Amino acid sequence: MSAAEKALGMIKAVLTYQERFDKLERNLCELSDRLTRLADSHANLRDRVSAIEGYLRGRSDQSAQPRLPNPGS
Repeated sequence: MSAAEKALGMIKAVLTYQERFDKLERNLCELSDRLTRLADSHANLRDRVSAIEGYLRGRSDQSAQPRLPNPGS
């Protein structure tokens, strides 16, 4: 194997690694975007569950209050 063939082989290897790193970088960016969307969805879900819990707590507090008899009856 000549020096030129070795040099071309090394250049090819470097370019192959560069392509792999570029693909890895794209994958990491996509993963970051997906994680951001997941965090946003989690926050929205937490808010919705909190609202439902508040509604249910209000309904249970309302039904737990004793009702006074109507004095006109």
